[in-house]
Amino acid sequence: METIRDLIPPPHIEGIKHFVDFASVDEILRSKNFRQGSHQESQPFFGDSLLTIDQDAHFERRRLQAPLFRKEALEYYEHKELLPLIESALQECKETRNESGEVRADLCALVRTMLARISAVTTGIDGVDSQERTDAFRTYIEQLGTGATVEWSTEDHSTVISRILKIREGFVDEFYNPSVARRLDLINKFRSGDLSEDDLPRDLLTLMYLHWNDDWDDELPLREATLYLVASSQTTTHAIPHLMIHLHEWFEEHPEDYEKRFDREFLKRAGHEAIRLHLPSPALLRIALKDVTLSNGVEISEGERVACLFTPANRDEKVFGADARKFNPYRDTANAKPWGFAFGGGEHTCIGRTLVTGLSARTDNDDGTDGTLVNIAHALFRAGIQLDPNDLPTYTELSHHDAYGRFPIILKDL
Repeated sequence: METIRDLIPPPHIEGIKHFVDFASVDEILRSKNFRQGSHQESQPFFGDSLLTIDQDAHFERRRLQAPLFRKEALEYYEHKELLPLIESALQECKETRNESGEVRADLCALVRTMLARISAVTTGIDGVDSQERTDAFRTYIEQLGTGATVEWSTEDHSTVISRILKIREGFVDEFYNPSVARRLDLINKFRSGDLSEDDLPRDLLTLMYLHWNDDWDDELPLREATLYLVASSQTTTHAIPHLMIHLHEWFEEHPEDYEKRFDREFLKRAGHEAIRLHLPSPALLRIALKDVTLSNGVEISEGERVACLFTPANRDEKVFGADARKFNPYRDTANAKPWGFAFGGGEHTCIGRTLVTGLSARTDNDDGTDGTLVNIAHALFRAGIQLDPNDLPTYTELSHHDAYGRFPIILKDL
């Protein structure tokens, strides 16, 4: 389902060169002749984080954080944290059963609840251990996400930044500072020989404070944690509603495939299609480090900012076929990743991609991972998800992004 929001470039990239074909975007993202040019306004939230640094500094930071996404870590996150949390979130929905016996929910809020704890675990935030604390934590992350994507906001940007920085103070006092204090205490015990390294938490904050770099400023771990908290849930929370809409329409047109709603391989392919068509970051900016002539002959001057528009690039018919604008879970993407640029490209490819997509094409509970998209979609179909015909989904009015603000559903099998 294509929307007007998919096609209109946002105001913050007006007036600069746009690249919309897959080949040019790929060349720019892979080139060492460009540096990051996005997130200029969101520096208070992301400044000097993995997202915004380049070259040697980026390589070293990425190497530091790589253990968080090794196979054994991903298996732990998924099987010990994500799957139980998905189940508990669905069980809590039963408490909202109405007088007619129906269980109704807002899919956007439900998915955020499901992902709250996995975000906390990978980042290193303690105390997300009750419904009340999960709700408070989720609210903070939603607000931090608004600040982190301020470039896309339809509100006055300076107003948004001021408001979210104030909200961040509450998050720091309530969740962040106590979590850091516990990790510093554990690290001190490790260094004094009272704990083994295996006894330390496996999360971002522990890694950063265990391997502290004196060149870092004191608030860098907070900004890096903000990146992780927002990014670890953003792709999936953005994609799941789109995936449900697309599969609803696909099953209406292809009723023979309805039984595949429990097929994890089918759901994985469908999930890749959904994030190809509806990206969490529809555009990224790059700045030329020198005069550059691309393979297609386009010249870019040193210091010039250019916009890589992922939405049209991900619908390039030369790469994704004549029906590239349409949802097709059987698409052949031999010449590109099935999700296109949903996780960026080049050295800045999202480090947490496997958290969303999983590690292999097909897994079981003893080996590998399926990723957040497949596990949540599978659980929703087991719960009998249906769109509410009397209360259809609506887009948010607070962003130029094609994100849903409300997505009412009925869970008929709970």
